[in-house]
Amino acid sequence: MKLVDSVQEHRQLQRWFDQQLSELPYPNSSRNRLACACFDMALEHYKAITELINLRLSGSAFSLSRLLFESCVRGVWLHRCATEQDVSQYERDRLNKKMFELIADVEKTDGFEGKSFSKAKAQTWKPLNSLTHSGYEQLGRRFNGNIQEPSYSESDQIIMLNHAKALAFISVYMVSLVSGNSELQKAIDARVEQDL
Repeated sequence: MKLVDSVQEHRQLQRWFDQQLSELPYPNSSRNRLACACFDMALEHYKAITELINLRLSGSAFSLSRLLFESCVRGVWLHRCATEQDVSQYERDRLNKKMFELIADVEKTDGFEGKSFSKAKAQTWKPLNSLTHSGYEQLGRRFNGNIQEPSYSESDQIIMLNHAKALAFISVYMVSLVSGNSELQKAIDARVEQDL
């Protein structure tokens, strides 16, 4: 598939996500608001990655990949694992848990026993950090031979879009769980079969 076609498919999926989540009610609590805000942030990062790639600003797109991952993990953790004290600390930016701790907590809950977050982190964390913090993973793609210009392959960009899409699906599914909307859960399951 060509990159331009991939971008269009991602945009269509994002519009579908927006339609499904438009005015979706969920029980109002600090836990739910924070979790859904994390999922909303993850979906915004997915859109930003797509649009930045479309604008040929791939370095900026790639730098968002870690932020998207963290938003998704934090949202799941807040919804599934956080104590009331954790939620209170989170609201004051005083929670002192590392990403590996959040992931370990999440992977003790239903649906995450397969350790997909810890596997993804083990495989991608160093490159994600490098991409976010202008390390060599990022700077090594700033040259095309001896010419300084972005050099991100189409296949790498498509992989990045698909990585973002998978995390977006998790985020939307988690919002459906928070809202208790079983119809949306079924629709997402069907769409996963089609798109992943």
